[in-house]
Amino acid sequence: MASFKSTILLSLLCGTLTFVVPSLSHAQNAAKWDKRGREAESHADFDAAFEAYRQAHLLKPKDLRYRTGYERMRFQAANAHLDRGRVLRQSGDFSGAMTEFARALQIDRGNQSAAQELLTAQKSRDAAHGNTSTEAETDGRRATSTQAGPDTARQKRVRRDIDSLDSPVELKPMSNDSITMHAVEDSKFLYQAIGKIAGLNVLFDADYVSKRIPLDLTDVSVPNALRILGKISGTFWSPLTENTIFVAQNNRQKHTDNDDLAIETFYLTNVSQLNDANEVMTALRNLLDPSTKVFLLASQNAIVLRATPGELLLVEKLMDDLDRTRAEVVVDVAVLEVSRDLERNLGITLPTSFSVTAQASNANASSSSSSSSSSSSSTSGITLNTLANVNATNFAVTMSSASVNALLSDSDTRVLQNPRVRASDGQMATLKIGSKIPVATGSTTSTLTSTATSTTQFTYVDVGVNIEMTPTVHLDRQVSLKMKIEVSSQTGTSTISGVSEPIISQRVVQQVIQLKDGEPSLLAGLVQQSDTKSVSGTPGLGEIPFLKYFFSSQDKVQQKDEIVFLLIPHIVRESLLSDENTRIIDSGTSQGIELRRRNMNDGFASKDGLADGKATVLNITSQSTSAANAASAMIGQLAAQARPLAATADDHVAAPKTSMDPVTFSLLPTAGDQTLGSTFQVVVMASHAVDLFSAPFQLKFDSRVLSLVGVDSGELFGRDGQPAALMQRDSGDGGISISAARPPNAHGVTGDGSLVILTFKAIGRGDSTLFLTDLNATDSKHVSLPAAGTQAVVHVQ
Repeated sequence: MASFKSTILLSLLCGTLTFVVPSLSHAQNAAKWDKRGREAESHADFDAAFEAYRQAHLLKPKDLRYRTGYERMRFQAANAHLDRGRVLRQSGDFSGAMTEFARALQIDRGNQSAAQELLTAQKSRDAAHGNTSTEAETDGRRATSTQAGPDTARQKRVRRDIDSLDSPVELKPMSNDSITMHAVEDSKFLYQAIGKIAGLNVLFDADYVSKRIPLDLTDVSVPNALRILGKISGTFWSPLTENTIFVAQNNRQKHTDNDDLAIETFYLTNVSQLNDANEVMTALRNLLDPSTKVFLLASQNAIVLRATPGELLLVEKLMDDLDRTRAEVVVDVAVLEVSRDLERNLGITLPTSFSVTAQASNANASSSSSSSSSSSSSTSGITLNTLANVNATNFAVTMSSASVNALLSDSDTRVLQNPRVRASDGQMATLKIGSKIPVATGSTTSTLTSTATSTTQFTYVDVGVNIEMTPTVHLDRQVSLKMKIEVSSQTGTSTISGVSEPIISQRVVQQVIQLKDGEPSLLAGLVQQSDTKSVSGTPGLGEIPFLKYFFSSQDKVQQKDEIVFLLIPHIVRESLLSDENTRIIDSGTSQGIELRRRNMNDGFASKDGLADGKATVLNITSQSTSAANAASAMIGQLAAQARPLAATADDHVAAPKTSMDPVTFSLLPTAGDQTLGSTFQVVVMASHAVDLFSAPFQLKFDSRVLSLVGVDSGELFGRDGQPAALMQRDSGDGGISISAARPPNAHGVTGDGSLVILTFKAIGRGDSTLFLTDLNATDSKHVSLPAAGTQAVVHVQ
């Protein structure tokens, strides 16, 4: 029996160990993976951190700590690949960008931004390679609809039909050879002659009326010859195919009957309110033909047009001119209030009054009756019987008090408010610092019950520093400020109709001023000064010099209150204008819009040319980017930008970098094409940094081609929230010394990221090579670190 019980206990113990030991092992392994993930996250290695957190979550799926870390790092790791892919796409590396976007989708299947960027990168790559197939686009659309399930047969058919739609007809490129023609012939014959030279088929409208005209051309290109012939003969032509044109009389009805129309959607990217879109819409309605169909979709910030190809091209140019980022201004406001109260009370105050009062005198009287009861009474005051015996005890003398005053009070108060207000161009910004004080505004009485009840209504008044500012940034970098600054405080209370109301003192400045960028504006002189003197004492004696302090009290009070306002505007974002925005465009006649190209050969191949132009814009930084554009923040947090992607979890958990690895400073993008007058950004990236504390270097470029207009700190040195120190010195002739450093007593940074963001403006045509020289990286112990730099090439056309 004992043996049987021992067997049962042993079996239960083994079973318990069977369930407990694996659980403890899983918990320990999950904790190890979680610790490894935290270490990788501290080094900004988001891929390794994501894989470690994922393993911890798989081992303990019900533990909220591990699930929280997994979900958080999945978002950060996917965004890191997304930002890295955008940088690669801008630099022209579409394959690398697609790899990054695909990795982001692999980490986070629900990241729609990654799916859309993947589709954009596929289109850009196919356009760069001249691939006309829509297979890549179909794959990209499939990636964006992974959550929607497989496409139905109808959806596939509709998508195939949409992909088959073609753009407006464009003539094939023609030769740049000039022609010379001197003739007086029929206009139809002249059209056919020029068509044969250009290799074009010429068709005429059924109502076309031909007439003899003189044509005298010397050294004129074929497109210009056709335009001149149409002007002389009163006709116009439009393409039917890539080698066929159709000629008709130039009048409104023929344009209406023969002009081909196309539809295009324009998306506004810098609309902050509905009025902005309405203004653009109004401008387009007034500039285009009244018959042009234009619609505004406020919910999408989009404008849809149905117009001729020439009108659409003109609208696209107008959108580039009008849809620009708003300038932004940061205004440093310093409100200094100095208040001083001085009081002196000196002197002796003698009794000012006395009174004599008769002292009470008590006399008792008694009476009795037959009922054996008695009563007594007393009388006060001086009677005739006691008048003969009046003495000093029968009188009481009352005198007022006397005091000696010797008081000196001096109080000095200084109040400083130094807020910073940021506002967009033409938009009002409001800043309120203080408190709200209730003020009674009325009362209501209810008579619905037997007893009337009264309810007091209150409103709240802002007390403190209240600032209302509307800036206007001018093209000459001056700022107009429409400001209202109010400084108020509660100085006391007053009782009105039984309700205690606050007494509020105010100092309000309302003005419109125009200042330069960084120019201070000092507004002083709001001074309130009061002198109060009061004297109390014995008349006559209290007015004698020197003796007056023994017979009177002298009280002097001086109050002085002064307030000073200091305003300093700083332009942190500019709405830059290029030569392309202000260039005059030939738009034709009142009969219709006819665009004349500077290079007519490119004009007749405009569809391909525009496609290439759009692709070029996608490959470079936007021309409307300003010196402090917040879009540069997307470059931040790019850990291991130059490192190849890892394929397995073991590759993600890499060994930490050693201090012997050189710190690499690279310029991104390494190459790019810019247009004259455009503004673009170049990022100085730091890779393989270990305890990096400071990084001074010199930048060389061709000052005849580029002009450096802004230097901003990257995210590497400020990753932990501490501000980085950035200094620059222009040495002239395309050379500038830049020094970026961590704040004093701070640790160095480890990892990869953007060090400095440089903003250039293209001022001349040609090529400019950007060099990084005199690199001198140091760690937190001020020990030099090995460093290497790269270069970049910018072509301005």
